[in-house]
Amino acid sequence: MKVVSSIFATLVLSLVFASVASAQAQPKYGFVNTMSFSDEKGGITKLVNANKQLDTEFAPRVKELQDGNTKLQTIARDLENMQKLPQAQFNQTAYTNKQDEGERLQRDLNYKKQDLERDVPKRRQVIVGPISEDIGKALDEYAAKNGFTAIFDIAKLVENGMLLTLAGTADVTKDFIAFYNARPATAAAPK
Repeated sequence: MKVVSSIFATLVLSLVFASVASAQAQPKYGFVNTMSFSDEKGGITKLVNANKQLDTEFAPRVKELQDGNTKLQTIARDLENMQKLPQAQFNQTAYTNKQDEGERLQRDLNYKKQDLERDVPKRRQVIVGPISEDIGKALDEYAAKNGFTAIFDIAKLVENGMLLTLAGTADVTKDFIAFYNARPATAAAPK
């Protein structure tokens, strides 16, 4: 973490010194909160729609896992209730069969969960990757158009504990989102 902080501090200082040394215009820095890009109400429309597409695409598999977990909880309750039965009513064969059923279901759910955890990032890269790349290009375009020396990501700075203060005028998130949403579609539509 300290290495990242040192690298970031060095980068910021070199940007500042380079700006001062060039003696052209005063450096202008902006900040965007990339977390806001995915906000359903005020975010980047293309990104929000891509995230919704992902959610819709994986919803059946997520539901299958949720239903499986519910069934697993039911099996656990059944086993618990079977253990509470008097010895004369306890059926060891039924108990063992129920245990086996729960173990099979647990293994099946673990495999399905692992598959989902593998498939979602791959699909996210296909659907969201081109949009993220386009957002990066648009940030470059926005910075050049508005005379910014650098634009930093507030979300990353806060996440790493590297943001001490921020003037409200330096946050250009809403302005950038409006700029991006007004641009013609340049990224290929995700399939």
